[in-house]
Amino acid sequence: MALPIADRHGDKVYRMNYKADLPIILVGGAATVYSFTLIYTKKATPVADILNLNKNNIPSFDRWATKFHDPTTDRISYYPFYAVMPLPLILLADKTIRKDAGNVGLLYLESFAFTGVVYASAVYFIDRYRPDVYNTDLPMSYRTNGNFRNSFFAGHVAVVSTSTFFIAKVFDDYHPDSKWKWAVYGGAAAATIGMGYMRLEAGKHFPSDILLGAIVGTTSGLLVPQFHKNHDYKKQKWSLMPDFTDKGAGISFNYRFIPKTEKY
Repeated sequence: MALPIADRHGDKVYRMNYKADLPIILVGGAATVYSFTLIYTKKATPVADILNLNKNNIPSFDRWATKFHDPTTDRISYYPFYAVMPLPLILLADKTIRKDAGNVGLLYLESFAFTGVVYASAVYFIDRYRPDVYNTDLPMSYRTNGNFRNSFFAGHVAVVSTSTFFIAKVFDDYHPDSKWKWAVYGGAAAATIGMGYMRLEAGKHFPSDILLGAIVGTTSGLLVPQFHKNHDYKKQKWSLMPDFTDKGAGISFNYRFIPKTEKY
């Protein structure tokens, strides 16, 4: 059986820069929490604005979502939403990952910090009515709720995808040869799609909101660990990492061709 990459290389899988990572986590987390006090206390929408809403002004890709409204599904969607937040703790069941619990935990907080900042910024700067606000059968007192201008983008989906794809990425990085890693990635995708379906059925987000939430969450869950990988260029076939020069910042990609006879 192939050894986990940490044992094979005799080093940590992730390399942390605490002087940069800790401020990112603290500032990102604080900014997100503060933003929530603003985006969830929006003033009620004027009745005149609601009366002027027209489904035909919604892009055709999203328009069909206005037919959904299910308070029960909305309520149920909060259970997996909160459940996935501590879910990466299951990684501690792996003794190899458990040795690096501190760094892995910080990476998870950093992933959430990025997701939180992007989500809070989008909701704060962009008012978009939730799909069921267009439902003229619902009472005006419901449709004018200020929180119902927070459709862009799907926060529930972003949280689920951040957590589950982070788990999949970390498991993959520690056990790149495992046959189970694709099942873990598949589970992350299924969880994200399932949450997207619930938020659509509840009438709380348009398809484009759900798609963007999945992209943001998946990107945070995958790239934050990737950017912190402790690349051994003598043994690592490829690497993707930030690159800073006197001319600016960017991302560098390196690929090394390894002869088949070369073993580690």
